[in-house]
Amino acid sequence: MEKKIKEDPDFIHSPKHGNSLQKFLAKNDRILEDSAVGRLLLIPSEEVERIYQESIVELRKEMVDEEDTD
Repeated sequence: MEKKIKEDPDFIHSPKHGNSLQKFLAKNDRILEDSAVGRLLLIPSEEVERIYQESIVELRKEMVDEEDTD
């Protein structure tokens, strides 16, 4: 299951939603805690936070790069 989560962008651990991220998002509009995200992705909540922080850094870099090209 962990391999499927890493390889399939729509796969999450949520049998109630057919293990589909798209179906999950269609039925849920609430903000999830890191622990809930971790359960869906089968990773610890600390890793969720680490991935989030790394994503923010990358987005900031891209924003700076875009400003430089404008």
